[in-house]
Amino acid sequence: MPLTLPPCSFSCPVHTDVPGYLAAIARGDYRRAAVLIRANNPFASVCGWVCPHPCEDRCRRGAKDASLSIRALKRFALEMAGPGYPPPPSPSGLLPFRVAVVGGGPAGLTAAWSLAQRGYRVTVFERSPEAGGHLYHSIPTYRLPRRAVREDVERVAKAGVEIRNGVEVGKDVCLDELREVFHAVILAVGLSQSRNLNLPGFDHPGVLLALPFLQGANAGKPPAVGERVVVVGGGDVAMDVARTALRLGAREVRVVCLESREEMPAHSWEITEALEEGVEIWPGWGPARAEIAGGQLKGLELKGVKSVFDEEGRFNPQFDEGKTSFVPGETIVLAIGQGADFSFLEKSGIKVGPRGCLEVDPHTLATSVPGIFACGEIATGPGPAVAAVASGHRAAAAVHRYLQGETAREEELSVLAPVPERVLERLPTFSRQDPALLPAQERRASFVLQELGYFPAQALREADRCLRCGLGAEVIPERCAACLTCLRVCPYGVPVIEGRARIPAESCQGCGICAAHCPAGAISVRGINREEGPGESARPGGTPSLVIYACQRTFFQGLNPQELAGKPELKDARLVPLPTAGALDPLWLMQALEEGAQGVAVITCGEENCRHMGGAARVRKMLARWRGMMEQLGIEPARLDWHELGRGGDPLGWLLAFARRLSALRA
Repeated sequence: MPLTLPPCSFSCPVHTDVPGYLAAIARGDYRRAAVLIRANNPFASVCGWVCPHPCEDRCRRGAKDASLSIRALKRFALEMAGPGYPPPPSPSGLLPFRVAVVGGGPAGLTAAWSLAQRGYRVTVFERSPEAGGHLYHSIPTYRLPRRAVREDVERVAKAGVEIRNGVEVGKDVCLDELREVFHAVILAVGLSQSRNLNLPGFDHPGVLLALPFLQGANAGKPPAVGERVVVVGGGDVAMDVARTALRLGAREVRVVCLESREEMPAHSWEITEALEEGVEIWPGWGPARAEIAGGQLKGLELKGVKSVFDEEGRFNPQFDEGKTSFVPGETIVLAIGQGADFSFLEKSGIKVGPRGCLEVDPHTLATSVPGIFACGEIATGPGPAVAAVASGHRAAAAVHRYLQGETAREEELSVLAPVPERVLERLPTFSRQDPALLPAQERRASFVLQELGYFPAQALREADRCLRCGLGAEVIPERCAACLTCLRVCPYGVPVIEGRARIPAESCQGCGICAAHCPAGAISVRGINREEGPGESARPGGTPSLVIYACQRTFFQGLNPQELAGKPELKDARLVPLPTAGALDPLWLMQALEEGAQGVAVITCGEENCRHMGGAARVRKMLARWRGMMEQLGIEPARLDWHELGRGGDPLGWLLAFARRLSALRA
């Protein structure tokens, strides 16, 4: 049976547990979120800043209102957990094999990290003084702080990988030497060279290439630019060049590209931010020649584009030679693609394909030479960092199988179906919360980081929008009595009774209401451990003076989980977050008191903003019944109390007052 993933995790190249870490953020557990985020992505800090987030494109919430801001929440969680958390895994160091990795970018370092986890001794050879590849050297620092790259690289090194910076294979050491010393070699040198055009005037010193341009700016040695800059290209690199040119002092920047505005390969947000900063975009034009007068570059002559792709979708631009234009500029920067430097492969026997990438087996990533593998852009072509990370994992797995004499084996995956329309109609609408950006005029004036990030309440509100896809309820068949209780209490009418109850995964919202009300305890929900209950689920040990059950929506409406530990009255309290108030199992209340708690507090959102219809009202009625039962049993009803947001007073103040009342009862 293939493993079924929610669309967000399925579309992520490294299949990150997105619902898991969003659920952890929503309940304020940033360390748990960081563990899930870093579980299979050694470049998680980088991805928190610049991942193109394909997960958001497939987010099922988008069918209701707007997808989750997954990438920004990842950054928030990692920053809240702290740069050193979780500690990098210790290397196993058990296997008698050594592996060399050529290239210290995200693909090579991921392959090295993954192999180190398996017990291999791995050495990375990086020709630059500092590892990180384009992430460190080429992406502008207003988008990606270098500290984020360094943090991820350092974590790889601490996991047991030896990184030799300033060592160029083909110059300081040859490939044949590596093959003699190491049992396998992985090539991950990336696409390090900008493509040029052989057009009239393009040999002028005012015509620059994108990667040296960006790398010079990052290294503090920016190239001189004129007041008017022309950028040729329509991808993300072209947007980086254009926006960097503004920050280097250009007064006017124009981007000329073959594609129409709709066909441009740059991501939509990159284009939007460039336009906000004053970049002009001239779509549908191709370069013809650079105009030079008196030795000075004056601008770029253009010709119209009839089409960019042929009928089979291949890049094959056709021009209208009778349609011309001119764009003035003292500097032209070409951002039309990248290629690899394969000079170190001379006489190696490794084959290069017609598209400028190495020829590799699509399943094993093995090159034409036994024992040598390739990953990243030289194997798959250009792509984002997270795709390079995935490629590095694949290469590591292939090397492991090669050295262990195993055959290739790929895990079968399937994707969760869309949310049914009848369920979507019942979902409440919540607006998306995006992190703030610096105003455009401030952005274009410096290399200061442009994204400001979330305030905690804002991040918690956004994480709470997650539909918990894949964290839904499951029926334990041998316990189910087909009593219809789950169908009666479900706000979305999800359960199906077919002799026994069944809860379709594509419909379930993971609220936990059915599990809380099932009289047979026949339903479990990921993230809500019914068997543990309150006794063990939320505190490392000991008997709490106060157990607090709180709907996680209260965390962005006045109850900050981090504040509780700092209050003397609540130092022995234990907070148990719930995805919704309706997930509270009534038996947990008495169990908490039986285990020694002095009191139980329940905090819910108001009925008007309850995430799951009727949840707050059900809890209010349930608690009233339980207080009556407590009185009949001779237990002081005042030991159980609840607070509903919007009914006077802030939740923290109410908790402190309740804790003081409990102290008075004990006295």
